Amino acid sequence: SIFVSLQEHQDNVLGSAMQSVVALLNNLIANKDTNMKLLYEQGLVDHICNIFIEATALFLESDDKSSTKPANTLLLSLLDILHSMLKHTSSIVRLTLQAQKSGTGGDTQTAEDLLLINKPLTDLISLLIQLLASEDPEIHENSSQCLSLLVQLYGGDNPESMSPENIDSFAAALKSKRDPKQQKLLLRIIKRLVS
Repeated sequence: SIFVSLQEHQDNVLGSAMQSVVALLNNLIANKDTNMKLLYEQGLVDHICNIFIEATALFLESDDKSSTKPANTLLLSLLDILHSMLKHTSSIVRLTLQAQKSGTGGDTQTAEDLLLINKPLTDLISLLIQLLASEDPEIHENSSQCLSLLVQLYGGDNPESMSPENIDSFAAALKSKRDPKQQKLLLRIIKRLVS
């Protein structure tokens, strides 16, 4: 199982074996024919949370930018996985809401179960906020997309999301990003977190 491999290599987050397993998982989750329910049953959310926390810590703590390449690559793969998981959840919730509005019913239990299964991902909100200030445009872009989906689904459920450290990260990101589209996205995220 892919999750057995993840556990076996978790002590060496930046090792080539871990990078390969995460890349494989990324491809698997990106495939529209993948049975996501089966992956969730095997602990997808917990595994992604644990690896993401470790990879982000290594990326943020590294002073030597030349040594961040492996952490950067792993982090981008994890952000892709996270984005795919959140898009999957968001689309099911959206379809359910549309079906309810049109009066055709909709499987609310599936949507509610999926929201509940993915709830631990809200623990990553603070880390995603800290990544917004990254000088790497891909890390910033992918983090803001994941954060946007997370706050659309869960709002300000995480009380630490507007800590002084996170407010500093938002401020740094808003100052460094001159593109109005990026600034609007950041302001929408902040609005969702405080409302």
